[in-house]
Amino acid sequence: MPKFSRSFLLLITLVGINLSIRAQEINQQKVHDIMQQFQVPGAAIGIIKNGQVIAAQGFGVKTLGKDDPVDADSIFKIASNTKAFTSAALAILVDEGKISWNGRVQSYLSDFKLYDPWVSQHFNLIDLLTHRSGLGLGAGDLMLWPEPSSFSRQEVLHNLRYLKPTGEFRADYAYDNLLYIVAGEIIPAVTGQSWENFVEQRIMHTLGMTNCFAGKVSQAKQQNVATPHGIVNGQLQTIIRSIDPTKPSVSGPAGGIQCSLNDMLRWVKVQLSEGEIDDTQRLFSAQQHKMMWQAQTIMPLSTASKRRDNSHFSAYALGWRVNDMDGTLQVHHTGSLAGMYSFVSLFPELDLGFVVLTNQQSSAARSALMYSVMKPYLGDTKTDWLAQFSPKPRPVERQTVSKKGSSNFQLASIKTKGNKDYIGVYDDPWLGRFIIENQEDGTLQVHSIRVEKLIGSLYEVDKDSLLIRWHDRSLEADAIISFIRNNKGDISGMTMAAESNDIDFSYDFQDLDFTKVASP
Repeated sequence: MPKFSRSFLLLITLVGINLSIRAQEINQQKVHDIMQQFQVPGAAIGIIKNGQVIAAQGFGVKTLGKDDPVDADSIFKIASNTKAFTSAALAILVDEGKISWNGRVQSYLSDFKLYDPWVSQHFNLIDLLTHRSGLGLGAGDLMLWPEPSSFSRQEVLHNLRYLKPTGEFRADYAYDNLLYIVAGEIIPAVTGQSWENFVEQRIMHTLGMTNCFAGKVSQAKQQNVATPHGIVNGQLQTIIRSIDPTKPSVSGPAGGIQCSLNDMLRWVKVQLSEGEIDDTQRLFSAQQHKMMWQAQTIMPLSTASKRRDNSHFSAYALGWRVNDMDGTLQVHHTGSLAGMYSFVSLFPELDLGFVVLTNQQSSAARSALMYSVMKPYLGDTKTDWLAQFSPKPRPVERQTVSKKGSSNFQLASIKTKGNKDYIGVYDDPWLGRFIIENQEDGTLQVHSIRVEKLIGSLYEVDKDSLLIRWHDRSLEADAIISFIRNNKGDISGMTMAAESNDIDFSYDFQDLDFTKVASP
């Protein structure tokens, strides 16, 4: 065995200590560079290791144009990171013997029906949480977003029966939000408490999460709430979310929680401790913890994930995604809402967790921030994550739209004259009524009765094919209308499709099937 001098051994020890220290620090310059590149007004970033918070810091401002800094208690919407809270709420009820993971949904909610009666009968609680229903990607999400939504959770539950499946039950992965709404409705059905009250009382209050809310943010905390932002027409802007604070958000169990970084770190700590709060108290049993992290539905593994993360598998559990990253298990989830993005990543074998909250709707910024603080702990201190997730150039405003199988074409406003047969009232079984009507300048406009932000001008694409340009340009979700004519040549209905493949999947225009019910 070779002999080493004391000085050499001391040097090795000091190097190891310094590397550990550097890994624990948040690189301020990298965070600044990423936020500047992606135009992120504010962010909150935290790290927890071995049960101890080693970093919890705010960056930037809560609202563009205001000198109001983000701190570790600033409240952000965590979006789909809510799903793990809903799963945990159900786990608590399983521990109490009030529900069973394998219990059929119809035994708790008699109005639960999917398009296929057999699937409806055999659908259980695990199916609600694992994106394997057979429904298409984001099916029915237009009942939830863009906010405000006029739909109730009971209406969402009822309207599921009109959504046609696109895949096989328990075979195909397709991300779904509506079924988490249904999962949330299990709670009042068996406890008499709303999802909001149960989550706040049984989870947040128990963990001392005083800056975390499933329902309305308390008046005392309103001054420290981050404002959502997005790039609209090439410019960073605040995103107006006209939501009635007196009413529960229909999307609550799928994405409605608002929380601070410090409180999210409390949540991460109990997750890493397998449900243990202290020596005498648990949030949920170790058995339920294991269940919530157990892979249920195989997810596609992208080439980028293989290259970036050295991953070999990816799967969805109960409110969490699981995969391997650089030789260790990762349990994680992202959250995406208009103007608010989040990322939670846990490495249980390392007793290590990370939280990133931002007030700008940039997935690239979110990923760049997370990877910059996370990857040094996994041995990668060299990769430039800003360069890895650099955005592609985007136009200020498209003057043309793409049509499959043809070249670009110029937009031309539809005039009433010669196009009166487009005007009328159209009904879809689950999203309700749309109206096409003429304006004072002779152009045509379409608007939804149930979703107030879905109002836009119509432009000619081709015969019986029109482009909708929504007036709210922050939606980034223009759509194509295709009219259907009967044997007499009269318009009998219409369908919709996203104008671009880049549109967020929650704008599930392809699931709409309108019947014309009235003409002018």
